[in-house]
Amino acid sequence: MSQNLISATLLAQDASEVQQLLTDAKAKLSFLLSLQTDDVITLFKVGNVYLPFIDLAYQTTIAHPEILPGVFDKDEFIRDYMLLSALRPIFNQMKELLESLQKTFMAVGSDAMIEALEVYSAVKQNKDKVPGLAATAEQTAVFFKKSKPKTESLK
Repeated sequence: MSQNLISATLLAQDASEVQQLLTDAKAKLSFLLSLQTDDVITLFKVGNVYLPFIDLAYQTTIAHPEILPGVFDKDEFIRDYMLLSALRPIFNQMKELLESLQKTFMAVGSDAMIEALEVYSAVKQNKDKVPGLAATAEQTAVFFKKSKPKTESLK
C-alpha cells in the first residue's frame, strides 16, 4: 500500500523560528484566558451571527451615550468592542493556520504510519535471516498484540 499525501521538509532553524514567533505572539497576547470547560459552557457564544449586532450596539453607544443607564460601563464596553475587533482578524488567521496544521499533521502521520507498516512487514519477513532483527520484531509486535477479551466472572 503506497501513499504520499505530503512530501516536504522543515529545517530545524525554520521550526525554531516559527516556535519563537508563536512564543512572541503569545507574549503580545498576554491577556489570553485559560478557561475551564465548565466556565466555557456558561459563556454566550457570539460567532459570526451576532457580530453585526455587537457592531450596531457599539455604534449606538457612540452616537447616543445618553440612552444608557448610569450603571452601564460604557468605557468597558468600548474596550471590549475594540479588543474583539482587533482579535477577529488574528483569530481568523490563526484558525486557518491551525486547521491547515492539523490536516498536514494528520496527513504526514498517515504517510509515516503506512510506511512504518511496510517496514514492520519487512522486519517480520526477515527477522530470522538478519542478525539482531528478531529483537526489533519483538519490539514492534507489541503495538499489534490483541488484548484478550475479558471473561465475565461467575457469580
